[in-house]
Order: sequence, then structure tokens, then C-alpha cells
Amino acid sequence: MKDLCSSLLSGVCLGTATLSAIFTGAASSETVSVSSLADLGAPSETRNTSGQFPTYQNRTVGGVTQVNTKDATFAVLVDFNAGDSAVNGVIWETGGATIGVSVSYNQAAATLSLHHSSNGGNALGVVTHNLTEAQISGGDVDVVWAYDASEIEWELFVDGVSSGTTVDTMAVSSQNSWSGGNAAGLGIFGGNFAAGNGDNTNLVAIANLGDTATINLDTGLRFWAGTDTALSKPTEKAELQIETVTVAENGMTITWNGQDGEVYQVWRSSDLETWVELDDSIIAGPEGGSYLVEGEGFIAGRMFLQVRQF
Repeated sequence: MKDLCSSLLSGVCLGTATLSAIFTGAASSETVSVSSLADLGAPSETRNTSGQFPTYQNRTVGGVTQVNTKDATFAVLVDFNAGDSAVNGVIWETGGATIGVSVSYNQAAATLSLHHSSNGGNALGVVTHNLTEAQISGGDVDVVWAYDASEIEWELFVDGVSSGTTVDTMAVSSQNSWSGGNAAGLGIFGGNFAAGNGDNTNLVAIANLGDTATINLDTGLRFWAGTDTALSKPTEKAELQIETVTVAENGMTITWNGQDGEVYQVWRSSDLETWVELDDSIIAGPEGGSYLVEGEGFIAGRMFLQVRQF
């Protein structure tokens, strides 16, 4: 436990403990909310070479059958380069223009786009992220795309932040599939087509990724089959601090912004060097924590109190 003396209030010194990140998990058929991909465990599949590879259509990966109709999460690290190339360089794609998915980078527009053709060329979902200057010049960027089979849509995350979800132009016609039979590709378009227009034609100005960006192949393309992931920032707890100090004939009461159900300790000192524990099992309620310093715990003259999270 790390104690940080952060403030003084009427002779009271506050201490805090380091708070850990929180994430919630769910079954693979549901959305899993995590603060980092490490919380998902090992990927079902990792590819560490660019080029063409088999389609995902009707494949079984990690024990998940027909993965193209199930929840899915993909992730790569990409180093984007600035420039004026107007082509849409394919980072990853599978299937074709009728049923398929593509993730592409347009250098001139500084945009990262995910296209999903979900039925017979008549339903196209698109989400586009405008890359910041820092994301283009700062080295590897986390790019994650996750499929929700129940909603028939993809969500794009860049540096852990959602850029939004695909919205089909004709959702009523959407088919729960994210890959047709055309080959897949990493850094290239693997087959004859790549999802992009929603009308049985290619992504406009389609091209291999080339030198417009570099995929980190050491980390590779990571695929979690059967898992729809929602990256979320850890819930930030307010910094622990004493809020009120009330002195009465029978002692002194302090209150602090404790978290409901959390356990706290109160310590006392007269010189900020030697500390005496007064109580080590104070459970905060919905309104926070409180403690009455009385009897032998109360000393006349200069007194400092410290609150620590247990």
C-alpha cells in the first residue's frame, strides 16, 4: 500500500492508497468490457506475416465454428506515415465487396476507415476515424475492430477510444456475416475485391498498404474468435480527501469521500513522523466515511490525522 499525503485541513493530513483499474467480463457470446486487450487473454489466432491468407468464411478458430457469423475482435499496431497518397491502402480485409470487411488508411485524408458489406451489395456500414497529427507522427497506434453479431455491426477503436460503429444503409437487408468466400489479406487486398461500396464493387482507389503505413508484425494481427470487445477507460475514483472536521466537547469528527463498502484506516500523529493507528476497519457508506476521534485517541495541542484506504 502506498500512502500519499495530499492535503491539510485544519491540522488534518490526508493519505491515500493507489487505486487499481477495474474491468468487467462476460461470456464470449456477449460484449466484454475491458480496459486493455491483455484482459482478454491469449488471442485465438495471431498472424505475424503480411500477405494473402484464407478467407474467414466458415472457418473454425479457437473452437468457434463459422467464425464469420460470430462475435469477433481484431487488433493490430500500425505506424502511420504522413503524405499525399490518395489511395485507400488496405490494412486488413476478408471476403469481398458483396459480403466482407476492410480496414484501410487514406494518407492524404489522414483517415482510417472500416467498411462492412453485409448483404448482396445492398447494405454497407462505414465508420471513419480522423487521425490526429500525434497519431500519425507518434509511432505505433492501437487499432481494434470488434464485431457484434447480434447487432450486425462493427465498432472501431483507435488508441483505446471508440470511433463509432458501422451503420448499415439498408439494415433490414443485413445478413449476419462479416466475410464472404474471397481470400483475406494483411497489408494487401487478398482477393479480387474488398468491401467498400456496398454495390458489388471494390473499395474506391483500393491499393496495398505499401509505404503509407507499417503494421507491427512482431505483435501481428491478433484475433479473438467469438468475443465482441468494448474497450473502456477504467472508472476513475475521486482522489481521497477529508471533507469536514467538526470539533465538539467529546472529541473531533472527520468525514471523507470514501467509496461505499470500502475499508479505511485512521491514523494520528503529533509530529508527522510517528503515526499511531486509531482504527483499521472503518467501512464507508453511500455518503462516504466518518470517524470520531475521542478518549485516548484525542490529544491536546497539535494533532494530525491521516486516512488511508485499506
